[in-house]
Amino acid sequence: MAAVNQLSYVVGTSSDISGWKKYTTEVLGLELSADSDDSLLYVRADERHHRIGVRAGHEDDVAYVGWDVASKTALDAAAGKLEAAGIKVVQGTPEEASDRHVMDFVHFMCPYSDVRMELVLGHEIIFMPRFRPSRDLAGFNMGQTGMGHVVLYAKDILGAADFYTRVLGFGVTDFAHAPDGAPFAVFMHCSSRHHSLAFMNIPGAPRRIQHVMFETNTMDDVGHSYDLCLERGITSTSTGRHQNDHVFSFYFRNPSGWHFEYGWGARVVDPDTWIAENYVLGSGFAWGHDGLMKMV
Repeated sequence: MAAVNQLSYVVGTSSDISGWKKYTTEVLGLELSADSDDSLLYVRADERHHRIGVRAGHEDDVAYVGWDVASKTALDAAAGKLEAAGIKVVQGTPEEASDRHVMDFVHFMCPYSDVRMELVLGHEIIFMPRFRPSRDLAGFNMGQTGMGHVVLYAKDILGAADFYTRVLGFGVTDFAHAPDGAPFAVFMHCSSRHHSLAFMNIPGAPRRIQHVMFETNTMDDVGHSYDLCLERGITSTSTGRHQNDHVFSFYFRNPSGWHFEYGWGARVVDPDTWIAENYVLGSGFAWGHDGLMKMV
């Protein structure tokens, strides 16, 4: 069983907070929380206080990634396993917990992506007012499987897979290989969502994060969002369907230069019975996503 049960939030830093304000509502169709300001934007996508955060800064990259744990016991157990594996674990301060709208958390630096990972307890839920998309969207499939997935860059994807499965209990859903057989990416689950965390080996990547995926409630939301992004000239790929999670989706750029993916129709996994799959990029079932292999 995974130490965490869902992806809780992804927070980045950006030199263009004003650009993110417009992008959040006009492109993503999400809602800026009332307690956002010019130094920190909180972005709502469901009943959680925020799923995306953007902090003002000179670096346009990911700052930290939050993962839900079920209880204080689970939090302490996960911290103990990390420390036993030689990873320094730091207790979040009360001020940091208030900033993240959680009851408690610890954090560590991922040894493969150099991204700060936060294990959080009690991420705030807002019952009223309900989340309302800022444009005509049917909403997102989040709930018990989390906000979607995050894909980070790492040179040693096999090492990353071993670490997250052995220490934090993730399951490997599948490995993607380049046509020459070299390992290219690993996709991992912590719930029935096909993957919540993935690592890709792309030498020379300009940042630590590639993309965040939100799963829409309807296929039409993907199509309408694609048309909007196409008109604005910010599409990173065409529409397409993936080999591994079978999702119909497309990718588009944000003001920090990394990407979002809006997708629909992903298959689910049974974490208790799933056997890791292997596939070669460009073979078989997948179609579309023109531009994906050039996307960094």
